[in-house]
Amino acid sequence: MAETAHDQGPTAASGPADSFDTERALATLRSLCVPDMAGRAPGSAGHDRATRFLVSELTGSGLSPVLEHFAISGVLRLSAPPYCRADGPAGVRDLVHRAEFAEHPRSATMPAPVSGVASAEPGPGRWAIVRGPSQGPDFAELADELTARGVVGILVAQHADASGYLTKRVQGPPPVQLPVVALLPELLDAVTDAAVTAHVPLERAPAVGANIIATLPGRAPDARPILLSAHYDGVGSDPELHFPCAGDNASGAAVLCETARVLSRAEPLGRPLIFALLDAEEMGTLGSGHHARQLSEAQVRPDVLNIDMAGKFNGKVAVELGPADPPPDGLIAALDAAGRHLGIPLHAAPVASDNRRYAASGFPSAGVGLGAAHYHSPLDSPERIEPDALRRAGQLTLATIRHLAAHG
Repeated sequence: MAETAHDQGPTAASGPADSFDTERALATLRSLCVPDMAGRAPGSAGHDRATRFLVSELTGSGLSPVLEHFAISGVLRLSAPPYCRADGPAGVRDLVHRAEFAEHPRSATMPAPVSGVASAEPGPGRWAIVRGPSQGPDFAELADELTARGVVGILVAQHADASGYLTKRVQGPPPVQLPVVALLPELLDAVTDAAVTAHVPLERAPAVGANIIATLPGRAPDARPILLSAHYDGVGSDPELHFPCAGDNASGAAVLCETARVLSRAEPLGRPLIFALLDAEEMGTLGSGHHARQLSEAQVRPDVLNIDMAGKFNGKVAVELGPADPPPDGLIAALDAAGRHLGIPLHAAPVASDNRRYAASGFPSAGVGLGAAHYHSPLDSPERIEPDALRRAGQLTLATIRHLAAHG
């Protein structure tokens, strides 16, 4: 998609776009990010509170949301604060969780502390230092070999992200046979030949996901619907550290809720509008996969607009198109018309989110992303959300929907 200019598009996308209340959206976002929501990981009490809160938000807009449940085989979570200690020639050092060490998604369970000397030469009773890749089948084979050699665990390297934290993950492939702990790459040298004791109680807990679905009828009830989606789950908080998950993706959920409020109070659109607050995006887009299957089985083929990360405006909006109807009536035309009228530049770029599940089902789809100051980090907080980014995302969403409803 080429960047839009600042001229008028095929329609003057006014009206609902001008009614987007940024302060209301910010209030919704802040509510989703409080410590009681605990990072909104599926299977947690905080996630359930977030679900109930969002149902009440849509109900307050006059909608009748329903919950669409699906099974999740396992969510990675820490059952207690982890620790990792190195006792070497320079003395005893307690490493800082998430800043210097972290759980690894391939790790076996670690019900009790594990101790041993860290060494690049694997041997009985030692932690094996592994500097190569720690994913894929090769790593599983290596873990099997190290198990046969009698090592007690594996130490691997993980780089910190731009926030200075080791990324938190809530999904992963099947565990290997040994405990695995990730350290900053430079710390692998520092702990070599030191006695390392670690307790990283990583669990894989089954959960039930919950998509929140609400429909706003249109003037032509049999017309093809428009689907607006955003995921509301997050990566969950650590036992000792809160992850607000503001940009990713309380921001998108807040845009959806405010869009629902505006459109539910406006004149009915020409086409039905489905609002989908999706669960388990962080688990591999499980919620949108479930919803796409439900729609396909019902032989419903909507135009899909998915919002993921609307917390920071970097000068232009990323748009990833899936299957799309050609101009003048499809998503491309609607987004271009809205962007041109509002003076919001759009550019083609990857948006790796729920839009891809809908695209894989053959639905006309577009993923829209502005950005976030931080990602899967404790710093992804409401204080770092740009109100202007929320405003632009909301206005673009409303104008795009309006164009689709009038021309699709």
